[in-house]
This record gives sequence, structure tokens and C-alpha cells, in this order.
Amino acid sequence: MPKFSTKFNQLIDFIKFTHEFREIIRTARTPYGTRNENDTEHSYQIAMLAWFLIEQDNLKLNKELCFMYALAHDLVEVYAGDTYIFDNKSKSSKIKRERTALKKIKKRFPKFKNLGHIIEKYEEKSDEESKFIYTLDKIVTPIQIYLEKGKLWHENNVSFTELVEYKNKKVATFPPVNKYWLEILNEITKNRKKLFPR
Repeated sequence: MPKFSTKFNQLIDFIKFTHEFREIIRTARTPYGTRNENDTEHSYQIAMLAWFLIEQDNLKLNKELCFMYALAHDLVEVYAGDTYIFDNKSKSSKIKRERTALKKIKKRFPKFKNLGHIIEKYEEKSDEESKFIYTLDKIVTPIQIYLEKGKLWHENNVSFTELVEYKNKKVATFPPVNKYWLEILNEITKNRKKLFPR
């Protein structure tokens, strides 16, 4: 093996890290897809949707910060794994697992200090940009499931009530995204008997 500089070895390790991120499979899939999506696809989608909405709705947000939040918001899942929102056992350990994961990321990439900072700021949701990405993250999957006529909700035995109770309060934290949630929720409500198994 060739001997590389410390900085180049860190670059190689970060490339490996991005591939590890791609291997994290989510409990979600693209509309009409045959496979579940991975975390890299999801994060890219959130970043693109953020860019789209910032320009379409003329949102006064720091675009660069939104992109960083979008790309980093699920990186802890490299070590913590994806947490399915309707799995109570998995949800109960989510915070602890993700805090441990963040420590591992910081230790692995000590020179990339802003990465850990961005992940922490996203979790705090103390600025408008983090609230924007957080709420956008919460509406994408329901929209995708709606587009495939509720197939994933049927497969996972998710009820209409469970969905609404989980999403409403979270998405309400950022009104410019909440208006889209209320619009899709109206359609979901009208078609709930077809979209949900119970």
C-alpha cells in the first residue's frame, strides 16, 4: 500500500464515510419504486427541495446553511441506523444512539469541526434554516406514499391517526412548509379509507 499524507488519508476515510452513508437503507421508497431509498438519495432530495422552495416561495433563508443541514441531518445514521417512526422500541433509544454516533463522527474527523457543529445546530432547531429542513424532512415521505396510493402505509399497518399525531405538531414549527403539509393532509384525509389499512 502506498504511504499517503495524513490529510490524504482523512480524505480517503471521508470518501469511505460517504459510501457508508449510502448503505443506510430507509423505511421509505420512491413512488412506484421497487426498493427502499438510501440516506444519500434522501439527503440529496431534501437539499434539492430546499433550494426549490427557497426560490419558488422567496424564503429569506441562508441557502448555504440549508444545504449543509440537508446534507448532514441524517449522517449520525451511519452509526445509529435509520429509526422507523412507528417503531416505539427503536424510537425510545434514538436520542442515545444518535448522540453516541455524533461522538464517533467527531472523533473520526477531528479536523472537520464544522460538521459536528452543523449536526448539533440541526438537532437544536434554534434557527429558521434548521426548522425549515426539519419540517421539509417530515413531509417528503408522506407525499411519496400518497403518490403510490398508500402502499407503504398498508405494508407497515400504519393508521391515519398515527400519521397525523406524529406529523402535525412537528411540521407546524415552520409555517412556510406547514402550508404544504395541510394541503396534502387535506387530500390524505379525503382518501383515508383507501390510503390506510385502519
